[in-house]
Amino acid sequence: MRCVANYEVKAEVSVFEDDRWMAIKHPNGLFRARIRNIVRKDFSSPFLLSLHLYFDVPSLDEAADIAEERLADCLNILAFVTGSRFMRHRIRQIVDCASGVQMRSCLLWADSIGHEDPTPLLDDRIANSIERLLTFDAPPAIRRAMRWYRLGINSSIPDDQFQCFWFALEIIATSQKSSEKVPDLCPHCRSPLYCESCKKHPAHRPYDKQAIRALIKVIDKDCDDKVLDILEKTRNSLMHGETMREIEKGLPEPHDEIVDVLGRIVFMALINQFPREIFQEKVIIGNPSTYVHRALAGVAHVQTVVPEGSDGELDLNFTGTQIKMVAEGPPQSARPFLISMTLDQYKQLGRLSYEKGDHQEMCRRIYQEAEVRGEQVVTVVLSTDMKRILDAVNHGDTGNWQDLIREIVDNDNPQA
Repeated sequence: MRCVANYEVKAEVSVFEDDRWMAIKHPNGLFRARIRNIVRKDFSSPFLLSLHLYFDVPSLDEAADIAEERLADCLNILAFVTGSRFMRHRIRQIVDCASGVQMRSCLLWADSIGHEDPTPLLDDRIANSIERLLTFDAPPAIRRAMRWYRLGINSSIPDDQFQCFWFALEIIATSQKSSEKVPDLCPHCRSPLYCESCKKHPAHRPYDKQAIRALIKVIDKDCDDKVLDILEKTRNSLMHGETMREIEKGLPEPHDEIVDVLGRIVFMALINQFPREIFQEKVIIGNPSTYVHRALAGVAHVQTVVPEGSDGELDLNFTGTQIKMVAEGPPQSARPFLISMTLDQYKQLGRLSYEKGDHQEMCRRIYQEAEVRGEQVVTVVLSTDMKRILDAVNHGDTGNWQDLIREIVDNDNPQA
C-alpha cells in the first residue's frame, strides 16, 4: 500500500525559490520526499517547510509509525548534508495514494489547541524555598549535575532525557566516589570473584558504574538489582547508538517509564546533597508525576476525495474535510478558584448554561465542573472567568447571570 504523509518541518534553510518543490528519491525505494517553503506573512510564526513523504506500508493502521521512521531517515540526511537544523513540527495527514482511486482512505490529525496551560505553581512559598536552598553553596560538581537535570526536564525526547539524567547521576556518584577498594562481582550471582592463584578476592577502587550503583542503593532502598540492571542496559544501549524503540522489549511497560525511574533517582540524589539543617524549616519542592512530555492529539480515519494538483501529485492542502481540537476554556496561567453554592443556585446555574448569550459558555464550564456534596455544591471557576465575575459584581452589573453570581459570591469567599 502506497501512502503519502504531509509533515511540517522547522528548518534553518529553505528551498531557493518559493512555490518550487525540491524532490528527493531514495535509491532503494525506501521513500520519496517533496519539499517546499511555507511562505510566512509576518515574523510571529516560525519558518516551516512542507514535506510530503511517500512510502509503502502493509496497512493504513501501521502508517503513522512507519512514517515517523522514514521521516527520521529523511531529516537525518538533510541535516548531514546541510549542517542545519531540521525538526518535526507536526503531521497534518496520511493519505492512501494508490493510483486510479477516487475515494481515498485518510488519517487526518486535528489542528492542535496550540499550547497547554502552565501549572500555576510559582508563589511566595516557592520563592522562600528557593532562597533557603540557595544558602547552600553547592560545589561545582553538584551545579553541573543540576544543569544536566534541568536539560533532562527540558528535553522533549525520552532518549535524550534518559541520557541527560544519567550524566547528572554519574557526576554526583563520581564526585563522591570512595577510595576504599571493592571486589569485582560475578555477573550472574553478584558475589565477589575469587582468584584461585592468589587465594583472595581482587579489589580495586570503585569503577564509575559501581559508584553509581552504590549511590542509588543509598538513596532509593526500593531500587533492586533488577531495576539497576535495566537502568544500566538502557544506558549502555543508548550510549552505543540504539534508541528506546529498538530496546523497548527489555523495558517495563510503558517503555518510557524507565525515564521517570531515573529522573526520580536523580532528584533524590540532588536533594541528598543539601545539608540536613536546611530542611529544619519547611521547604516546598515540586516533583512531577512524569518527566516524559506527552501531547494530546486527535486523529480521524475518513474516506474522502483528495484532488490532484497541476503536476499530477495529490494536493494535500485540500480543505474539504477538517477536524479540530477545542479547549474547554480560554488560555489560563493563574490558579483557578473554588466556590460553593446551594442546590437551588446550582439548578439556576444549569438553566443559565442553556440560555443564549455571551455568558453561556462560562456558566456551562462552572456548571459542568460542579460536585454535589450533600446540601452544598462545590465547583471550580477558571481564573479568567472569576475575573469577569468579580468585575460584574464590583461594577454593579445586573442581569440573570450577574444577579445569581452576585448572590453566590456574597455568601461565599472564592478560594484560589
